[in-house]
Amino acid sequence: MAPTPTTPPTIAVRVVTTYDDATRRVDLQITGTRGVALEAGRATPFDTERLWPTVRELLPPLGQLRADPAGRLTPVEPRRPGPDWVEECRAMVAIATVAAPEGLETESPRVALRTWFATDDELWSATPRPDGSTDIRSATPGDVAELLVWDVTGALDVLVRARSETP
Repeated sequence: MAPTPTTPPTIAVRVVTTYDDATRRVDLQITGTRGVALEAGRATPFDTERLWPTVRELLPPLGQLRADPAGRLTPVEPRRPGPDWVEECRAMVAIATVAAPEGLETESPRVALRTWFATDDELWSATPRPDGSTDIRSATPGDVAELLVWDVTGALDVLVRARSETP
């Protein structure tokens, strides 16, 4: 029997960006209605309801990366990047969301990883395939926010289910 957790469950979000030849890594920890952003030894608290505005400020200053969520993912005609898209990329954003119920050793962490590349005027989503290759497709402004909210909501669901299934 798993021990009863003594601390509230935490969701961890790691945001890694590359822009102007600089890489930035920020870890966010969300526990209930409070969160904290950790970067270079500095902790900055925030309210969980302000998750997207907090993350938006961490992203490179490109409109397609910082666009607010539209309320649901906007379907786009799938396009593949042209041959020179790598040279045109100005920024990369990777966001990993982890739900690992503390004190519940029977549960393994659940991880969602999303990656985007931005040119001056386009946004591309990169998804790993089982064969080791990467599927790169066009994305729409607002997708970064939309999928962050989706993944954190899913992580909360994992934690709630783990708690409700604990004897």
